[in-house]
Order: sequence, then structure tokens, then C-alpha cells
Amino acid sequence: MSLKKLAEDIAVCGQLLPADLPAIAAEGYKTLINNRPDNEGADQPARADLEAKARELGMTIHYLPMATGTPPSVELLQAFNAIFESAEKPVLAFCRTGNRSGQIYSGAMALKGH
Repeated sequence: MSLKKLAEDIAVCGQLLPADLPAIAAEGYKTLINNRPDNEGADQPARADLEAKARELGMTIHYLPMATGTPPSVELLQAFNAIFESAEKPVLAFCRTGNRSGQIYSGAMALKGH
């Protein structure tokens, strides 16, 4: 698992597994944003398992999926901004490879004029 830091308080990465979350928590991440739709791939863990492990470790996790091959909608970007603004930092967003999460973050910041 390779984290790509986008700003001081946010990074993105590829698919997380429940077993990855203790290390993520140990690195100080407080909030996770899952941008991968359920059942997108056979290698994907169940969302409920990720959510349960995150809560067990004291992290907050949000589900904000974006299908691959589609641009993020304005509604999705607004929802990301709402989550990000109220989230305990730092935040780690993830999808299959981290690319969609990065696109969402960039689009959300552009929407805010940053």
C-alpha cells in the first residue's frame, strides 16, 4: 500500500484491506473516505468489514463512491467538500488505485476556488 500525500492533511491510496487499517491508524489518519463502489472487483473487501475495522480503531469512515471512467459530478465534489471540511484530519481517501480519489480531491478543491 503506497500513500500519495496531496496536501498536509490529505493523502490518497489504492484499495485498503481491513488488515491495513492498524498501520494507517498508527500513521495518525483519523478519517477515511472510500471512493470505490461496492462489488467493483473480486479482490475488493466487503465495505462492512472495512467500516467495522475502522470504527474498532477509532477512525471515521465515509462511503462516497465514484464509478471508474466517469468524471466526478458536482454533487459528488460538494459531498466530498462537506465531508473533508468537517472531518478530523488527516484524511485518507482510497479507491482501486488512488487515481479517482485524487481526481475527486482536485475537483473538490477547484470547486472551492483553491
